[in-house]
Amino acid sequence: MSQFTRILIAFLVTTTTALAVNTTEPSPFWSGIKAYEQGDYAAAKTNFLTALKANETAAVRHDLGLTELQLGHPTEAIWQLERALLLDPLNADYREKLNLVREQLGLPAITRKWYFSFSQIVSLNVWIIAATVSFWLLLAAWILLSPSEGKSGSRIKLLRLFILLILLLSLVAIWLNLETLKTGIVLSTENASLHAAPATAAPEIGFARPGERLRMLDQHNDFYEVKTREGSTTGWISKDNFRLLTLKK
Repeated sequence: MSQFTRILIAFLVTTTTALAVNTTEPSPFWSGIKAYEQGDYAAAKTNFLTALKANETAAVRHDLGLTELQLGHPTEAIWQLERALLLDPLNADYREKLNLVREQLGLPAITRKWYFSFSQIVSLNVWIIAATVSFWLLLAAWILLSPSEGKSGSRIKLLRLFILLILLLSLVAIWLNLETLKTGIVLSTENASLHAAPATAAPEIGFARPGERLRMLDQHNDFYEVKTREGSTTGWISKDNFRLLTLKK
C-alpha cells in the first residue's frame, strides 16, 4: 500500500468519524429546543446558555426568553426577548411575543418607529464606518471635483448629494443606536425603588415596575441613574434590579 493511499484512507476515516460525531451529538441549541418541547425547561435553559457562549443569535435569545417565561421569570423573559429584537429588529414574531409578556405584567405594548428598526439593520460599527467613508468621499468630491455646465456638472452635484445623504443617514443611525445602548429592563419581580441619590439609605422618590424599560442617564458604584419611559420619573436604581440591553447575560 502506497503512502498516498494510507493518507487518503486516514483522511476518510477522520472525516467519517467527525460526521458521525456531529450526527449523534446535536448542538446545544437543538438540544435546548428538544428539552423545551419535552417540558424540561431547566435543561432547555442550560443548553441555550451553552449555545450563547459559543454564538449569540437572536433565535437563541428568543428561545431562552420563552424558557424563562415557562420557568416563572417574566422579567428575565422580557429582557431576553428585547435582546433578541436588538439582534433582529425587523422580526414581527419576536415583537408580538414581547408585547404579550409585557401585557401579562400590565405594561403597554411597544410600538417601534420605522427609523429605529432601520438604524439597527446593521451594527453600530458598520454605521460608524459608513459615516467615516462618506465624510471623506464627500470632502474629496467637494475639493477635487468642480461642477461644470452640462451633464457632467449635474452628475457631480448628484454624486455630492448622494454621498451627503448617506452621511446624514449614518449619523442619525449612530445617534439612535447610542440611545438604544442606554436602554435597560427592570428585572425585579416587584416594584423597584428609585432613590434620590445613589445609596440604599437615600429617600425613595418613586418606583419602576417589573419589566419596565428605563433609560440610563448615569452610573455610580452599584447604582444607575435612570428615567422611566412610561412615567418620566428620574432616580437611582440598584444594579441588582436593572440590566442594560447591551449586557450579554
